[in-house]
Amino acid sequence: MQIEPKKSMLKPTLLAILILSTFFTSAHANSLENALIDGVKFLDDVPEVEWYRVDGRSLIIGWSGIPQFFPHTNRRAATRATISTGREVHVWAVRHNQKKWTVGGGESHICSVTAKNGRVKTDTCPR
Repeated sequence: MQIEPKKSMLKPTLLAILILSTFFTSAHANSLENALIDGVKFLDDVPEVEWYRVDGRSLIIGWSGIPQFFPHTNRRAATRATISTGREVHVWAVRHNQKKWTVGGGESHICSVTAKNGRVKTDTCPR
């Protein structure tokens, strides 16, 4: 009589954990991104805003001109984004032709605003 060794449940269990953690992480990231975008929908009505996109906890706004209320608009975007997500948010103002601009990529930006809990923490936008 020969005893067969038990097959390890470790590999299938680790695989299941990895799959579930990836699913929940991406679902959380998508809900955070959706909440952030919902908070800044007013940017759709600003003629000088050519585009905007979310990159993690950052909102990048592509400006095709500098309107009269430029600093106010960036501050408003930051406060609304932090209220809608409940997280600290960074808003980066870049030129409209910098669509591939990334945070920390070394390319220059116009200014930035950081907000947390509905309040502006830092602001480099000219007034």
